Amino acid sequence: MTLRPAIFGFACLLAASVQARDACQLLTKQEVAAVQGEPFSSVRLTTRDGRSQCFYQLPQFVNSISLDVISGSGREFWEKNFEGEEREEEEEENKTPPKRITGVGDEAFWVGSRTAGSLYVLHKKSVLRVSIGGAGTEAEKIARSKRLAAKALRRL
Repeated sequence: MTLRPAIFGFACLLAASVQARDACQLLTKQEVAAVQGEPFSSVRLTTRDGRSQCFYQLPQFVNSISLDVISGSGREFWEKNFEGEEREEEEEENKTPPKRITGVGDEAFWVGSRTAGSLYVLHKKSVLRVSIGGAGTEAEKIARSKRLAAKALRRL
């Protein structure tokens, strides 16, 4: 869908600024500890173009978490990466397709493998990306990512 800037430009800019969230405010030490076994020791926030990324550093660095929030343009990001012709072309190239995940957000996909992956969650017009470190199978990492995403969505 193409929006005409004269009509929608200001409204889109306003919506992005209102919806922008500080990703570091979406998880508590207790929530992280319940999922990863230890609370975070520090956080580092990065923001850019309606996106907010928080790196929750844990005492055992390998267990650290990255949480991204895409506000305003989240739906566009979702459509580009998880719907439409581009996704079909990617699947045709024999790349591992995203795995649909149920039980969190409006829609969710796991992208990656057991050793490295991220859970992408669509919630209204925003997208969360949860990437967790540490040991475990792909299924265990997906389950832990879902738990953290559910906690973060309550504050989004």
